[in-house]
Amino acid sequence: MTQDAAAGSSIPTFVPQELEQLGIAISAEELAALGAYLAALLEANEKFNLTGVRDLEQAWRRHVIDSLTLLALMEDWPAGSAVIDVGSGGGLPGIPLAITKPQFTFALLEATGKKARFLEECCQKLNLTHVKVITDRAEKAGQNPAYRQRYDAAVARGVGQLNELLEYTLPLVKVGGQVLAMKGPSVESELEKVGDALVELGGGEIDVVPAYPEGFGVDTVIVRVTKARPTPKRYPRLPGVPGQAPL
Repeated sequence: MTQDAAAGSSIPTFVPQELEQLGIAISAEELAALGAYLAALLEANEKFNLTGVRDLEQAWRRHVIDSLTLLALMEDWPAGSAVIDVGSGGGLPGIPLAITKPQFTFALLEATGKKARFLEECCQKLNLTHVKVITDRAEKAGQNPAYRQRYDAAVARGVGQLNELLEYTLPLVKVGGQVLAMKGPSVESELEKVGDALVELGGGEIDVVPAYPEGFGVDTVIVRVTKARPTPKRYPRLPGVPGQAPL
């Protein structure tokens, strides 16, 4: 492990302070595991691209703390809830959520082999036995009976426009389940184009929840979509089509 990556295991003082401001309570062991994950992420990032963020403090804020803002929407979910992180990349938001929600099961869906192998190594090192890595495209996973409509929730961060993202995620979610998509300031324009996709894919109620309290200085929002009806068998379409011709 390089010196810079090893430094990821030390926790900057602002981390517990900001988590407390957000109402996020985690144990010392979970905090240490988050630090170990971030160290592994930054070390692997020196070999191949996992994140554009290379500064440790910025990585804590933009990756770990940002991912954990989803916890506020998971408080009432029952133990055993199955969550899939679509387009997991370097494990965000899935691994921070898995560290802090050991009572859930998680799947990390990632199409790129190098990234998927990194995720598997992380899960082994951190003993995340309740996490499974799926190396596949979302379009193929959504048509696979092993994954189709099997999850209570899908989470995603930085994966396409919302109308495209819903085609990747809603086929994987059970009726009555949710999609939680982390978005930025462009969400208003994305919501204007999402109507057809929402109806076609079985989506129901949709709402936008601020990820951070007012005055925190971060404009991330969480788009929550409830699945109301089964997704028609024709969705998701063939690999590449949702991105080229979104609903």
